[in-house]
Amino acid sequence: MYVFSVINRKVVLSLLISVCILFLSICVYAHTNLSENNPAEIPVPILMYHSILKDPLRAGAYVVSPLTLENDLIYIKEHGYETVFVSDLIAYVYEDKPLPEKPIVISFDDGHYNNLLYALPLLEKYDMKAVISVVGSYTEAFSKKDSHNPNYSYLTWEDISELQNSGRIEIANHTYRMHDSKTRNGSAIKKGETKSQYQKLLMEDLQSLQQDLEQKSKISPPKTFTYPYGYICLESQEVLEQYGFLASLSCYEVVSRISKDPASLYCLGRFNRPSGISTEKFMKKIQLP
Repeated sequence: MYVFSVINRKVVLSLLISVCILFLSICVYAHTNLSENNPAEIPVPILMYHSILKDPLRAGAYVVSPLTLENDLIYIKEHGYETVFVSDLIAYVYEDKPLPEKPIVISFDDGHYNNLLYALPLLEKYDMKAVISVVGSYTEAFSKKDSHNPNYSYLTWEDISELQNSGRIEIANHTYRMHDSKTRNGSAIKKGETKSQYQKLLMEDLQSLQQDLEQKSKISPPKTFTYPYGYICLESQEVLEQYGFLASLSCYEVVSRISKDPASLYCLGRFNRPSGISTEKFMKKIQLP
């Protein structure tokens, strides 16, 4: 019986892995299948930043300096790209609103306070805009102590309101408390959860942040969802659509391809911006001219 049980677990695990791989392949394919036969698709590179700090000792895969960010913005402007919100992509698909000739999205994950301190002034300086994906539990915790230390603080509800009202920032939902890689794989279904259990949990989590953003930050609930750590599962897509999210951001390093098909707005690819690489090399990786 024990051997049979082990075999069954291995079979189930193999099936789950196969389903995940299939879903990831579909997402990647959806944003890499640009061809001469499909000229209606618009390539939209999306850059992904996290923390912005001046201390070079803190630089790493998810921390870059204000100077690095500024050099990237200069490159973008000099090469004719125009920053857009994800809501602009949604408006293009659903309302036929035009996009600039060379659109690009700048995104920041997790809602670090230093995004307001260092990134916002640079966006204002170069007349650009960006998307910040916030985590509800982080925001709630730092709204209570409000230390505003660029090294470790996260945005407060009031900060989020300020950013949204600046006209330079659009807020995205990054879950309330599912930004977790220790007890679960972010907002993906967890081993042992049934589909109904998982979808109920995800729906409640999304709703918590949506409501707090509306009530505490006084902003309209976001239409964009950002997957924590890039973990994605098939079961999550149903919940996003049911709750009214019209776009989602992944961590797949591919250039997104936007068409009139609403499905092209989900699993949008992004390129993580680490330190230790020049602006030119980073942009070449994305194949920006």
